[in-house]
Amino acid sequence: MPITVATVRDLQSAEYLKTLALGERDPERSLPLWRAALSFDPDSSTLTTHLAHGLLDARAHGDAVAVLTPALERWPRHVHLANLLGVTLFEMGHARDAIRCFEHCLSLDSEYPAAPDSVANARRLLKTSRPAPKAVRRGIERVIAAAKSSRRPTLSMCMIVKDEAEFVVGAIESVSGLADEVVVVDTGSTDDTVALARGAGARVEFFPWNGSFADARNASIEHATGDWILVLDADERVQNRSRTAIRSIMEEEDDGLRIVCPKIENYTRGGRFLNDGFSGRLFRNRPEMRFAGRVHEEVGRGNPDVSTDYRLDVVFDHFGADPEVMQEKGKDDRNIELLEARLAEKPDDILTWFYLGSQHWLGRRMDDAREAFERVIELFERNPSAHGTTVTNLPVPYSYVGFVRAIVEANAKLALEVANRGLARFPDNADLWYHAAYAHIGLGDLDSARSYSARARDTKVTGYGLISMQDRSIPEWRAAKLVADIDFEREEARAAYGGYVAVFERVPDIETRIVIAARLVELAPAIGEIDALAGHTLAYLTLKPAAWEVAIQVAQAIAAHRGLQAAYDLLTQIYDQIEAVREHVGIPLAVGSIAEQAGEDAEALRWYEVVAERGHRDPRFWANLGKLLLRLGAHEEAAQALKAAEDLLAGTTE
Repeated sequence: MPITVATVRDLQSAEYLKTLALGERDPERSLPLWRAALSFDPDSSTLTTHLAHGLLDARAHGDAVAVLTPALERWPRHVHLANLLGVTLFEMGHARDAIRCFEHCLSLDSEYPAAPDSVANARRLLKTSRPAPKAVRRGIERVIAAAKSSRRPTLSMCMIVKDEAEFVVGAIESVSGLADEVVVVDTGSTDDTVALARGAGARVEFFPWNGSFADARNASIEHATGDWILVLDADERVQNRSRTAIRSIMEEEDDGLRIVCPKIENYTRGGRFLNDGFSGRLFRNRPEMRFAGRVHEEVGRGNPDVSTDYRLDVVFDHFGADPEVMQEKGKDDRNIELLEARLAEKPDDILTWFYLGSQHWLGRRMDDAREAFERVIELFERNPSAHGTTVTNLPVPYSYVGFVRAIVEANAKLALEVANRGLARFPDNADLWYHAAYAHIGLGDLDSARSYSARARDTKVTGYGLISMQDRSIPEWRAAKLVADIDFEREEARAAYGGYVAVFERVPDIETRIVIAARLVELAPAIGEIDALAGHTLAYLTLKPAAWEVAIQVAQAIAAHRGLQAAYDLLTQIYDQIEAVREHVGIPLAVGSIAEQAGEDAEALRWYEVVAERGHRDPRFWANLGKLLLRLGAHEEAAQALKAAEDLLAGTTE
């Protein structure tokens, strides 16, 4: 069925098609989606940029120029379009004209990451450069002239704070050179927040806290003078790579009723990734664009004319979701109180129930979280058509996930039932497949558990899944590891081995890597992968040197299959590369023994001397050393070694 028939013609459909296209790697599949999305929203410079990028990837240079030239005349200050035209002309052999585009990029955004290198590369090809068609060159000159005569849009970063001395300066510094002004509204700080904010260049205003984040946000906006508003919390940072994207967004023409939602990546104070989501933070400074809601406030809530633009190229780092930070600042109790007050006003508000469930989850109150997520599911399933695409595709699937996670250990049967109801509506949700797999494990059905976890592993995130809240570690590595774990439990050794090999390098967690490495050491000889066993052992002991005795066992297995030299090579490599194992005499003792078995007495003595220097207390070692020294003609040293053996043996007897 053609897309034009299957999709409702509105901006939300364009947004949906954009998310589908972003999930496609093949230009032949993505280009029709970009064209369809642009037909639904022809005023979107973002979609124009993506279409041009797809044409460039498809090597359709002429088509790309045909899209980019008129687009730039419409948006002469759009830096991404200028860069894409420059790249296209460069690849067509028009280096001199490409330089004009790249230099235009730098005039618009001195931080544009690719432009300096692009200029340098183009200059190296000036001798072979061919002029672009006259119409294109004239178009470039018109674009540059129009950009010089037009005003750059201005940006106000607006922030509300209370006792944020730890974070506030970092937030302000993250928009230095991006925001034209920083407006900080203080709601009652008792620490150095105000002084620090002023010292960092912010204008500080005051607003007495009245229990509504929306009111405080709106007060900060009232003090802003910029064309655009960027809302940032003190414990957030704009990522450097997002600055160019924000500048580009502000050059886009629209009716002003659009809220841009950056991705918010949540980290602990120490920088460990927790999860991510999206939040409306960038919009034109217009009276209609104001916040509503006591907590988890939103711009333009209830206004059907406000469109939502979810961006993967604008990312904030957020440190306030760290449970430790929330506890220190009392955010948990405060948010619960405000959410419950919001529910008292609107008891069936599905978003408030979702926020309440998420807050309880952060506070580790699993029963409360389960009840809130269950309420979201109940409200949604009562009348699915009553909710818009944003609610349907973001908080609802996450609520299914949250409910299943909360009960899977206590009631695997109910968890699976709810998960399957969710999967019937959201079949591309990897999180649901993953946690449903654990429900099958709880019910003892490993075959189904493997099927579900494999689905989680293989699910390709597209559409609204790209902007939904999800545990990105599940498709990255957790689901693949779970498949291998199930194969291991089912004693499918070869399948488990292949799964662990495939996922090992993708696992960031050290403890999990240790478990996988240990299983690879166990499985490799069982399936005849002797040649890989040494590498697995080295990887395991690099992570867990205290388990050095495993190296001795592996060396014995390798010696039986590949000979003494292979065992010797493994143990010496471990000794040389892993400093922590040198604290134990076991490895040099084993190496010496292998050398002695091979008839290399001098080499054996070199390793035994390392053991002797450590004052090894085993009389059998000293007796064997004495015999070796006798064979080598070192009679005096042999006598000393044998005397040490006698003394140790006598001491043991006593």
